[in-house]
Amino acid sequence: MRLLVLLLGLLWGLVHGACPRGVYNNKICSGHGRCNPHNLCVCDVNHSGFDCSQHRCPLGPAWVAPARAPDDAHYPVECSNKGVCDRETGACTCDEGFVGSACQRLACRDNCDDAGDCLSLKHLSAVYAVGSEPLYDNVWDADMIYGCKCRKGYHGYDCTMRSCPRGDDPLTTGQKNEVQIIQCTATGGFFYLFFNGEGAQVPFDVTVSQLSTILASVRTLPQVKITFAGATTTVCSNTAPVPVLIEFTYAFGPQPAIKVLGALKNVVSLTGGVVLAASGGVCPAGPSWYTAPSASNTVHDQWAECSNMGHCDRVTGECSCYTPFEGVACEFMKCSGESACSGHGQCMSIRQLSLEADVDSPSLQFDYGADPNNVLTFDRDSILGCKCDPEYEGYDCSQRSCPKGDDPVTTDQVDEIQVLQCTGTGGHFRLQYRTSTSARIPFDATATTLRNILVFSFGFDDPVVQYSSGTQACSPPTASVPNIITISFLLDHGDIPPLAAITRSLTVSGGIGTVATADNGVAIGGVTSQQGTKENVVCSNRGHCNYQQGTCTCSFGFGSSDGRGNRGNRGDCGYILPKVKYLLQE
Repeated sequence: MRLLVLLLGLLWGLVHGACPRGVYNNKICSGHGRCNPHNLCVCDVNHSGFDCSQHRCPLGPAWVAPARAPDDAHYPVECSNKGVCDRETGACTCDEGFVGSACQRLACRDNCDDAGDCLSLKHLSAVYAVGSEPLYDNVWDADMIYGCKCRKGYHGYDCTMRSCPRGDDPLTTGQKNEVQIIQCTATGGFFYLFFNGEGAQVPFDVTVSQLSTILASVRTLPQVKITFAGATTTVCSNTAPVPVLIEFTYAFGPQPAIKVLGALKNVVSLTGGVVLAASGGVCPAGPSWYTAPSASNTVHDQWAECSNMGHCDRVTGECSCYTPFEGVACEFMKCSGESACSGHGQCMSIRQLSLEADVDSPSLQFDYGADPNNVLTFDRDSILGCKCDPEYEGYDCSQRSCPKGDDPVTTDQVDEIQVLQCTGTGGHFRLQYRTSTSARIPFDATATTLRNILVFSFGFDDPVVQYSSGTQACSPPTASVPNIITISFLLDHGDIPPLAAITRSLTVSGGIGTVATADNGVAIGGVTSQQGTKENVVCSNRGHCNYQQGTCTCSFGFGSSDGRGNRGNRGDCGYILPKVKYLLQE
């Protein structure tokens, strides 16, 4: 009996009277933190997790992230958002093409094939700078983008190409007709084709004969022969681009390049794809990723074939890009993942990510690169990153999100309560939560209708909506006892960002209705709101997340809850198992 009492006492202390022990060494807070009065581990700077057993990885400037302030998107993050952190070792496993303890440097492919020096943009600018010539030393990528400075006799972005001697051809036999190439991927739309200043509109689905007729209408274009390579029957393919060969059969010698209208040199956007034109073995050009500066801290305003991050196929006019890059001119640093964003997110530019960031308020969404002439934000549309789908996370959206919940050990905490008062006699209003806007809420919506709209529009987990008076959300301005709406968040824990109202479609006699909102202890009509103080943490701060499966492995003595501290199926670790069961498990 004494042993039973002793064991029960020890188990009670384990659950209620001490911080968790590490899963690897059974030490309080894994020996990497201190236990605070609330029985929570406060980890040192190198560790994290509810038991401080998880190593933090090195920080580096983010290659891509939503802006946290205007034009500020390269702040420090783990593994620079180009690698996965190993929580057992604290080491980053970098994406192919990135190196460094925090994946903070672009690697030189095959170390420049031992035919050149791998230098940062900053170092390269110093090599070429003579006297007052410009340096590149005060831009976020100056020490991050590396490239190859090839030795004499070699060229290419990776120094794998041997440079041939150049000179005049003393013989002119064996000439061939000029052949220029168009390639297009699209599912709709059209592009313009120009030759010597005159052009014509080319729909995406024209055939060989139709394209021949269109080109014959361009008066400055000599007679040409059109050939579609492969099995395609239209100028644009909806999958992989297929070369369209334009052979000059009656005009001999070098010909001016056929051009297509577009934003990149030789590139035009269409519905679902792009079209490019290549002439004389020339590939599309884009802003150079790696070259000497043209002015102080200015590099990427210069154009280069394949953007200096790929090889040009002189036969097809196509760029073969270095692994981290993509695009017809290698002009994009692509999204991470075996497929873009691992198939669980949207691949966006830094500017798109910033404007669509999931933050607590629209006022916290910041633009990146609003000024197209700002050389410091050259990458606004060229570096791509991932916005993950619900239930996925990580820089490449490869990790499954684990359930969150309230820590069952902490006490004296309360749920969030927000208060609204609507004055109106017709029309509707909307509520805004974070960056989302609700469906229409009729002025006479019932409490059940309002509750359902909150769940449908914002994904709240069963909020409780109560009216103080009547069955309509809005009261007329003449009401002696106006309705006060309370919204209690019993399963959505933490300090919930405030709801805001949009009332331009809410009417009242002689004008527009109003909706007052209150949170964090502010009262309306004698009803006081309440700031939520419960935690909303991964695995309820009592277990580890398996990010491959999106499931919690709970610490001894804890299990899945219903969100209110009872046994349930949320999958968190917010339920304290009965102490008798602890003993049986022993």
